[in-house]
Amino acid sequence: MNRAIMNLDKASLDTIHAYSMEILKDFGIRFPADKALAIFKKHGFRVDGSMVHFKEKDIQKALETVPEAFTIEARNPSRNIRIGETNYVMAPGYGPPFIIEPSGEKRDAALTDVETFCKLVQTSKYLDFNSALVVQPNDVPIETSHLDILFATLTLTDKPIMGSAASEAAARDSLILAGIIWGRLDRPLMLSLIDSLSPLQYATEMAEALLVFAAAGQPMIIHSACTLGLTGPITIAGSLVVSNATTLAGICLSQLINPGTPVIYGLGGSPMDMRTGAYVNASPEDAKHIAISSAMGRYYNMPCRGQGALTESFCLDYQAGMESAIMLTVAALSGIHVGIHNCGTYGSMLAMSFEKFIADEELCGAVKKLIKPVELSEDAFALDLIKEMGTSGNYLVETHTVERCRDEFFIPDLGIRAIHDKWFEMQPRDITTRARNLLAKRLAEYEKPAMDPEIEKKLIQYVNEQKRNR
Repeated sequence: MNRAIMNLDKASLDTIHAYSMEILKDFGIRFPADKALAIFKKHGFRVDGSMVHFKEKDIQKALETVPEAFTIEARNPSRNIRIGETNYVMAPGYGPPFIIEPSGEKRDAALTDVETFCKLVQTSKYLDFNSALVVQPNDVPIETSHLDILFATLTLTDKPIMGSAASEAAARDSLILAGIIWGRLDRPLMLSLIDSLSPLQYATEMAEALLVFAAAGQPMIIHSACTLGLTGPITIAGSLVVSNATTLAGICLSQLINPGTPVIYGLGGSPMDMRTGAYVNASPEDAKHIAISSAMGRYYNMPCRGQGALTESFCLDYQAGMESAIMLTVAALSGIHVGIHNCGTYGSMLAMSFEKFIADEELCGAVKKLIKPVELSEDAFALDLIKEMGTSGNYLVETHTVERCRDEFFIPDLGIRAIHDKWFEMQPRDITTRARNLLAKRLAEYEKPAMDPEIEKKLIQYVNEQKRNR
């Protein structure tokens, strides 16, 4: 039983779908992008200005061509990721322009921070791929910053990447850089995030990026979310109709362009704080939307995306741990396939922290251990050993224990497991300092993954040429 959404049976999901269809047919979705509107017109959709109206048969036809699962290749084939089925893959934070220091002070993010996060992703035991915009560097021009970020990701990690959906040009740059490395684009090589604008519209840049990635058959998360009480109805039920309709419209466009393009269903929703008017992350309502996103993904028979270890806090305190754990655990237990914002995020996704990145990694590891199926093999049951040991009860030195002792349990790197006296004598005890020490160790041990020098040279040439010409 999924207690977060225990009253959402199939009849309820049918209702969400039916009301979404009503909005799509009667009101429509705004696409302020001429190329997108031309595609809709070519396929016989009713278009009024920039508003596109959808019939249920068009949505159903699109849903039929979305793959149930697919694989994204990494530069290192051993790090390929499978999206869908029973898999749960994770990426770090996405989009913040600031860094929070251990002192609590806020500063602008820089390109060196992007590079540091890339190194942490590469050395992570639990993160499966890197975000397209782990932070927005403020020391390089915004128009070409995606080139610097993509170059850092491609050279400092060999895990799967995300393409930049900041604009049509950024999407094309992402494909060209991937083509330099892989030599071909006829299979999934990167994942991109297409976010709608609430209510009921897509920004021009996002629509144009969607066209580019869909034409190339590259996977996309198509995601919509309301701020409850501000950009959507105050109720979860109402926000679901707005967000689901908008997501379905984007999915439909992707399949009109290139049927079979891999898509990940995304739906979210966070309340507005009625005392301050602020957008709030990591609330129970936010977590419920994660669980519902999973249910809707299954309803439409496609992989689904969830939020990650989010918090409104700006330090490694109880609030940060509580909110991050709720969000990540709900995503894991409800069946989310792809998680973004899993490491390092503070304060409504406005800032990243290196220390929280380290702490969140441990949470990711614990959650992955939590959802790993219990082994029920003959060796795991250890029936013969149980009979042999009888009432003696000391299994410690038995071969069965020795062979499994290093991997059977989750062992934290950051968390403390000690009696009070040992803990009281321990230095440092505070989690922020311990995380900072682990951070220093990780970065000292980092090794840049190998890349053909000629390929790296071509990447550098392309990035520098584009930066000169824009």
